[in-house]
Amino acid sequence: MILKNLLRRKTRTLLTLTGIAIGVAAVVALGAFAEGFINTYSTVLTSSGADVVLAQGDAVDLILSAVDESVLPQVQNVPGVKQVAGVLWGVVNVGDVPYFFINGLDPKEFGFKHYQVVEGQTITGARQTLLGRTAAKTFKKQVGDFFKIQEVSFRVVGIYETGQGVEEMGALLTLKEAQELFKKPRQVTYYQLKVTRPEVTDAVIKELERRMPKLSASRTASYMDDQQTTQIMRAMSWFIGLFALIGGGLVMMNTMLMSVFERTREIGVLRAVGWKSGRVLRMIVGEAMVLSALGGVAGIALAIGLIYVMNQLPGLNGFLENAVTPGLFAQGMIIAFLLGGVGGIYPAWRASRLQPVEAMRYDGGGGQAKSKKLKGKSENLKPETWNLKLVAGLTLRNIFRQRTRTILTALAIGVGVGLVVLLGGIAEGFVSQLTALGANSGELTVSEAKAADLSFAAVDDKIGRWIAAQPAVESVSGMLFGVAAVPGAAYFLVLGVAPNTFAMQHYAPLEGERIRAPRQVMLGKIAAKNYKKKVGDTLQVSGNAFRVVGIYETGTAYEDGSAVMALSEAQTLLKRPNQVTFFFVKLNDTAQLETVRAQIEARWKQVSVSRSTEYAEKTNDVQSFRATASALSFISILIGGVGIMNAMLMSVSERTREIGTLRALGWRRRRVIGMIVRESFALSIVSGLFGIGLGVALGSLIGLEPTTGAFLKPDFSLKLFGQAMLTALALGGIGALYPAWRASGLAPAEALRYE
Repeated sequence: MILKNLLRRKTRTLLTLTGIAIGVAAVVALGAFAEGFINTYSTVLTSSGADVVLAQGDAVDLILSAVDESVLPQVQNVPGVKQVAGVLWGVVNVGDVPYFFINGLDPKEFGFKHYQVVEGQTITGARQTLLGRTAAKTFKKQVGDFFKIQEVSFRVVGIYETGQGVEEMGALLTLKEAQELFKKPRQVTYYQLKVTRPEVTDAVIKELERRMPKLSASRTASYMDDQQTTQIMRAMSWFIGLFALIGGGLVMMNTMLMSVFERTREIGVLRAVGWKSGRVLRMIVGEAMVLSALGGVAGIALAIGLIYVMNQLPGLNGFLENAVTPGLFAQGMIIAFLLGGVGGIYPAWRASRLQPVEAMRYDGGGGQAKSKKLKGKSENLKPETWNLKLVAGLTLRNIFRQRTRTILTALAIGVGVGLVVLLGGIAEGFVSQLTALGANSGELTVSEAKAADLSFAAVDDKIGRWIAAQPAVESVSGMLFGVAAVPGAAYFLVLGVAPNTFAMQHYAPLEGERIRAPRQVMLGKIAAKNYKKKVGDTLQVSGNAFRVVGIYETGTAYEDGSAVMALSEAQTLLKRPNQVTFFFVKLNDTAQLETVRAQIEARWKQVSVSRSTEYAEKTNDVQSFRATASALSFISILIGGVGIMNAMLMSVSERTREIGTLRALGWRRRRVIGMIVRESFALSIVSGLFGIGLGVALGSLIGLEPTTGAFLKPDFSLKLFGQAMLTALALGGIGALYPAWRASGLAPAEALRYE
């Protein structure tokens, strides 16, 4: 009986399955995306055969770790350590690949042997590189060709394979040349260690951390499980996936409720012939569970397809390898059954409460009562009496005829629109804040041309000195943008600015004074409030004590949630000697802007020069976030589209006899189509307004989070709200097309006989 009931309305069942499948696919794909990146790190760490990883203890991400080579003798002398190899990771933007991994290793160390050369030979001299098999294919390079990294040409002497996708989409350099290329003299990202016997591993880890308390040692296989980045990535995937789940659940609940409504008389008959409430409840829940199971299987299949396609993209090649696990499959099915349970329990309860006599008198939406009422107003329904007031009245009457369905549909669409508003607002907020940072400090912003993102950008101090010597330049301010750790927060933004530059004037203290001596720091007003600090207090930043000498307010949220220290101290703290993230250039005459920009780029090929008001839009950070936001918004919009199409189809179905009456009274097909489309647009407008409110509310809640809320503060605009409403209206238009066509095709005689 369950299968018979589901197949009774094949189109509605198919649309519901689609909504569930999209929701499950979104959660599974996002989970796989997070797990893929986590597995990428784990694969690189374990593939060399190392037992222990030794990295910077307070690094917020392994790739941002920096360990001085001076600790190497101490590591080698720890009992139980057999071999030690330093590894330097670098990430660069190469062509269409924004995140291209570079590994720097000593060819004599054990880690280097992991890279099996299948063409050419290993590195034997200067300016040589090995390319992974996938990278060589992607960039069409062969042995003997030259491969440019950070504007430095390296000769490809060999092609390697490791059996790991992410490693084969990378390049290998000697440790020394990688240190020179990334301006990290005598630094490694981490040390990989082999121990003498497996049973001494834990003892080695404890001894390493005892001797070097600022470093962190972990087993290679479990390193990523211990990192806060892992938890954040998983939490973010669940947060975004929650929107898809809510949308799918609302579609499910709507479907089951409408199924109960249209089968009210049938359920009354079942109750009259002896069915108890519990049996009716089990039937409806059973239908929901079958729908969920089918939707879950379809969703997992869709997720696998999406992951496969993403893994073929140049920018993600190898990152999602082995990301789909049995655990994710189980998670997807559990989610599907939760959707069935949540979406089916209320409709099932409602069905089980129906009294036989009342249920058998029910006339589902197309009954005689409504037909008589309609005939009583027939003179107003004739084309010659058509007017705007009547149109609006009929439209509102029809969409609120089934209030529960209208509310659930509006919620399903609104959740998708809310996600669009939230992500769009966060992206615009980041752009406006980054733009304000540069615009307040100079007309031009100079940054690294091929930086993967702001975390890796590095411009040499000497470039700033050369720019400052140009006649048209009034001043140059360097800024180092980095993430450090403070007690209570793993992510704390540090801005390094030279105290005597123009940019420092932007940080005018509300309390206290500007930086005048070593080991001093100024806190933004938000940071001071979050960490309960005032002038004269001490703040521990990455294990170093700084005295708070001033509190400033700029009006830019992430600046006010950060700390400003002397550039030289930030370079030492973040282990970025003689580097800045960008230079702000203030000109004597703004009419010389284009001339100065051309001069800088002609002299220094490794940098990019932009107007400060345009810089943010060109960064990989913003472009990557916008691409991710668009993809996630598309998923939510799909679910919303399924929801509104389902709702309009149900509306047409239950009003079949009514539509037949209208056709008999002279309504042409286009009038019927117009009626359905108007109802859909009206529902979309209500949903869009709800979605905008939801997005703004969520953005405000995120902004209240004390540690990272300031950096994710959204910037909502009328343009963004307009885009959200257009999205909602587009959903209404697309969702109404098939139901409207179906309604217009109803023949009057057949429609009037419909039960």
